Order: sequence, then C-alpha cells, then structure tokens
Amino acid sequence: MKIGILTFHSQLNYGGVLQCWALQTALEKLGHEVVVIDRWFDDARNIHDMVYDRMGWREWVKFWIRSLSGLGNLSPWLRFRRTRKFLGRCLKLTSYHFMDWKDAPKDLGVDAIVVGSDQVWHCGDWGNPRVYLLDGAPDVPAVAYAASFGMTAIPQFVFERRKDIEAKPLYESGLSRFKAISSREAEGVRLCKEFGIYAEHVVDPTLLLSEEDWMPIVGNAKGRWKRKPCLVCYFLSEDIDEAMPVLEAFASRTGCRVKILIDFSKSGFLPFPSNFSKFKLWIRGIWKRHFGNVTIFVSAGPKEFVKTFANADWVVSDSFHALMFATVFKKNVRILKPKSEFRYKMFARINEFAEHSEGSLVSEGLEAALRSIESGEGVKIDGNWIAMFRERSIDWLKKSL
Repeated sequence: MKIGILTFHSQLNYGGVLQCWALQTALEKLGHEVVVIDRWFDDARNIHDMVYDRMGWREWVKFWIRSLSGLGNLSPWLRFRRTRKFLGRCLKLTSYHFMDWKDAPKDLGVDAIVVGSDQVWHCGDWGNPRVYLLDGAPDVPAVAYAASFGMTAIPQFVFERRKDIEAKPLYESGLSRFKAISSREAEGVRLCKEFGIYAEHVVDPTLLLSEEDWMPIVGNAKGRWKRKPCLVCYFLSEDIDEAMPVLEAFASRTGCRVKILIDFSKSGFLPFPSNFSKFKLWIRGIWKRHFGNVTIFVSAGPKEFVKTFANADWVVSDSFHALMFATVFKKNVRILKPKSEFRYKMFARINEFAEHSEGSLVSEGLEAALRSIESGEGVKIDGNWIAMFRERSIDWLKKSL
C-alpha cells in the first residue's frame, strides 16, 4: 500500500522533523511504500526557508560580514541549511505541495493517509488544525497515528482568517473522517472520547524504532568526539543566562563537558554591543559558549541533534522529545518541571513516563537535576514497558491500515 504521511515535517523543531522520519521508517518496515505529503506552512515555502530565501545580494553581503566577524549569524544559517538538507535527503516528499486543501491535487497519489504525529490538532497558539482534520481533503482513507492535541480541553473558538469559528463542530466533523485514531497521550484519548470516538493510546513514532534503527542517522560519528563524560541539555523554556553559571560550576566540579541545544533565538549572541569594552566582554562570552566546557550548539540540524543524544552520558531537558531520545539511547535523564503554562499543558505525557521509570525522572529545577546526577543516582525508563508499548502500537498500525 502507498501511504502519505501528513504531519508537521516542514519546520525547524527537531522533534517535529524526526518523528516524521521515524514514522516513515516504521511504515516502510511494515512493507508499505511511503511518501510525506509536502504541506507548507506559508507561501514562503516552509518556515525554515522563510528568511534566507528572501534575501537579496546586499543582505547576503551583510550576512557574511557579520558572520565572519563572529556576530552570531552563521549558526542559525547552518541550522536552516542542515534542516533543509535533512528534509530533502531523508524524507520522501511528494512532488506537489500546498498550504490548503483547495490548492492540493485531486489525486494525491496515495492509497491512504496517516495523519500525525505531533500536535497536529492543537489550536490557539500557532493556527488552525483544519488541514490536519482533513476538512476539504480528497476522499482518501485516513488514520491518525499518535496525533496530539497539546491541550487539556477544546476551546470554544478557533481563529481563522480574521474571524473566530466554533471549535467543537470542527473537531467533531474532522475526527469522524478517520477510520481509526490513536494518540500519543492519555489526554488525547480522553478528548476523543468526549466526541464519542475511540482512540488507541500509542507511543510517539520516535519510539517505534529501536536504537539500531536510528543508526542511519547517528552514523559513524557515535563516540567520535567523546573524550570525557558529557551532559546534554536541550532547553525550550529555561533561561540560558541563568543556566550558564550553574552548568559551568557543574562542569568544573565533575570534569565533564556540557552541550546545550537550544533554539537560536535564545542564544544571546545579538544585539551588537554599543561600545568597545562591552564588545570585548561580548566576544569573550561567545568564545566561551563555543569553546569552553559548556558550549551552546546553535547550528545543530536534525542529524546532529540525534548524534548529540547518542553520545551523551546524561540528559537534562524540559522537552518531550528529549525524553524520547534519552529513552531510545538508554541515557540517565532528568526532565525539568515546566515554567510556562503552555509547556505545562503538554506535561501529562511526561508524567506517564515518570510512572514507569526507575529513579526520580522529574526534577523541580536545573540545580536539583544536577545534584541528582552528581550524587550518582540513575534514572531510566522501564525497558519492558517500552517494549510492550511499542509492540502494541505496531500491532495497531498493522490492523488499522
């Protein structure tokens, strides 16, 4: 069967891109021919292309001057490039693309659609889930795998084209279009039940694959740069300026390296200092963050992200997908309690893993997580539970397609 995956593949977010590759690989292992339906987020093609594809030659000249001067432009550009390269080489994208179903071809060239994973049915923070509820889509059989709402309740309205539309009728009609639905979180199962629809609870696509299945991404780089123990931090909402001295002290006490993976907007490299004394301090800070014991890895693409986790000894994060990769590679991991309401809404699925972990998976904060690591406490997810959860999820895919 030829299957088209419809998900958040076209973005800079590591989890969004890598869960798509994992689902593509898992479906291929089941014997299907798989493509990723190239749905764009905006008319600038994709989110990760938006800035650089619109730059003229003058902007490129300024870009290289600032980059060669150490002003922080090069790392974001490398991340854009690496993400685009991953999408082009690792995802089997359709030859067509569209933003809305009215612009899609009538014949999608697939026998079935798999919607998900990721928060494809979320609304309120980054848009309307209508496309992923197949509103206006061609009549092709569809299932939802590990689709997430990222919400604890359906809001009253969804914002679309400068107006509010009723949310519940949209979800009710949309969910009814699927012949089978699964969610990666218990909250998603509950929300489907509110509409009278049964949803199976399944693992995130990243866990459909074993550590060996991820080796095409990790490659021969595993362990190559590892000379001493390494702590990997992936932060979505932590304050980097506050975290840096804490992590530097930890690296000094333990003699380890610390790699911080963050969104480049949090890197703190810009803006340019106003006077020479501040400039010297600023350059020193950039040098330390790139070449000290605590380094900020702003330029990592999806492949580099996975390799970094494969090489880690410990992982500290506030991210769900950081937990997934720490689980895949069997790392000693700590997850920080969320500091924002938005992150808190998505924390339920992390608590589920905490219930099946050995040791204290969830930490109150960064310092508590580091104290736990320094004390020698081991934390890992129950491998037998993961194996059973994975097998049940694969069986669900086999039966539903």
